[in-house]
Amino acid sequence: MFKCSSCELCGREVDAELMCTLTLTEENKEDRACWCVCADCKEKFLENIDRVYKELIEDMRKK
Repeated sequence: MFKCSSCELCGREVDAELMCTLTLTEENKEDRACWCVCADCKEKFLENIDRVYKELIEDMRKK
């Protein structure tokens, strides 16, 4: 099992929860995207997940 030691949003070294969302990629292939998120950032993460995905997609297109 994967254990988070720091938050990927704020960078603090605290116990964080692994927050996973499911995204579909090619045809029927499913990939799970996960981030370590602390309790303080959890609400912000859930509110802004669409923006996060948009930025990830734009980064992938640039590469």
